[in-house]
Amino acid sequence: MKTGLVLEGGASRTIFTCGILDALLDNNIFLNYVAGASAGISYGVSYLSKQSGRNHKITELYMNDKRYMGFGNMLDRNNRSYYGLDFVFGEVPARLLPFDFDEYKRNGENGFGAVTNIETGKTEYMRVKAEDKKWTVLRASCALPILFSPIKINGAYYMDGGITDSIPFRYALDSGLDKVIVVLTRPRGYVKKPEKLTSTVRLKYPKYPKLAEALKNRHIMYNRELEELSQLEKEGKALVLAPEKDYGIKRTENDPKILLPFEKEGYDYAVRNLEKIRSFIN
Repeated sequence: MKTGLVLEGGASRTIFTCGILDALLDNNIFLNYVAGASAGISYGVSYLSKQSGRNHKITELYMNDKRYMGFGNMLDRNNRSYYGLDFVFGEVPARLLPFDFDEYKRNGENGFGAVTNIETGKTEYMRVKAEDKKWTVLRASCALPILFSPIKINGAYYMDGGITDSIPFRYALDSGLDKVIVVLTRPRGYVKKPEKLTSTVRLKYPKYPKLAEALKNRHIMYNRELEELSQLEKEGKALVLAPEKDYGIKRTENDPKILLPFEKEGYDYAVRNLEKIRSFIN
């Protein structure tokens, strides 16, 4: 039985997932498959390179660095995004907190990111390859509308994968997995409401009406995914790990003093559930 990890996005809320992933690595639980959207896959690749603590250090040392995130980055005509893309996906993994590309490649490059094609308004799934030192797929999967510019890949433009597939467990199962461990960044019982930025996105990207339409329907897609996930749990095909309450972490929160306790919640939650996790895998 082949089991993999599926990681919901959620920008800064995904620090909870970092705690889960470190707890798994520290307890010798390694699943050589990760599918995720947005920050889910961006943090997930450090799990696939077996670098426990790397995401913690990124949060501790750089999340509140203006080079990492902040509106000033949007004023840079070569960046035009809330994140300093070359800093986040270039300088940090290449020099400041080196990513182990060799280990990631040895483990099969089994990281898959959900991205939204802004022309079709549909999800596409792309393997995150070690040879792509610019992390193009990760940039695209994290590119929130309004706060980021679209990312060009092979002649097409892409943005946040969470717009069209926030929790890509169906893709993972259709790819050949028998079961999935799904890490959410919202507590159980959460119901997504209609997106308030739909009209703004329609005005911002007039050439891409299907992007705005996808955003308009995002809450419907998301809530249906949660319903399907609940059914998969009953069938024994999914194990859901989720925060036990809403900690009020905002998408763009950058204060380590706020984020790191939420990461510890994820770590401790995973440790409490190690027996359940191992039982599900085996």
